[in-house]
Amino acid sequence: MEIVACAKLVYDETQMPAEGDRLLVDQAPVKISDIDRNAIEEAVRIKEELGGRVTLAVVVTGPFDETILKEALAMGADRALLVEGEIVKGHNPYRTALAIVKALERDGTKPDLIVCGEGSSDQYSCALPAMIAEIMSLPVATFVGRLEVKDNKLIVERYLEGGSEVLEVPLPAVISVTSEINEPRIPTVLQIMKAGKKEKNSVDASELDLRFPTIDLVEIRAYVRERRRERIEGSVEEVVNRIVEVLEEKGVIR
Repeated sequence: MEIVACAKLVYDETQMPAEGDRLLVDQAPVKISDIDRNAIEEAVRIKEELGGRVTLAVVVTGPFDETILKEALAMGADRALLVEGEIVKGHNPYRTALAIVKALERDGTKPDLIVCGEGSSDQYSCALPAMIAEIMSLPVATFVGRLEVKDNKLIVERYLEGGSEVLEVPLPAVISVTSEINEPRIPTVLQIMKAGKKEKNSVDASELDLRFPTIDLVEIRAYVRERRRERIEGSVEEVVNRIVEVLEEKGVIR
């Protein structure tokens, strides 16, 4: 079975410093986007059950770290396909989807299943899987929390806000998975070292004839909460009455 797992390398939002309302993005370390780890894990589990090959598809839209790529390969993917170049940098899900499809075509890979995380840790647009499916004219199932491959089709359970639904999806197909679908494995140091010898093919985005609308990211600001900083003094009754007045002024209570 030919499986493609899509992965994005992102800045670690849990270790991102800030100055006032300005995020110091470039000072944060790089990691595999959280739910993309679940996508890789699920792709590897399917391969281990049914046989085949897992190709890790990575479009270098921003930060890149070779060690992190090795970690993704060490989880069990057989090879990596990278799309690099200035033309794909920045935030544009359609361009990323198009780059993945064009790179797979150029590589000669015809996937039976493309697995994505439901959304990336940085943008969380959740748009990439559906865009890939639309470009390739394939069926898509998003927010999959459980799946089974049976008789050349997928039996998937989608986890939705108001409940869940079970679908049959013919292969080939595209899916996005939620974090509930599995517990991603943590590769050992030895596995990461061995992953450095796995096949890695790099494609220059300028060779893929990508045509897409331009989206420019102007600025990223951190949320800043302005506090009132009002000191209330007096008796307990006076303090309580003043707190109630402030809450009423702010519309918290009526």
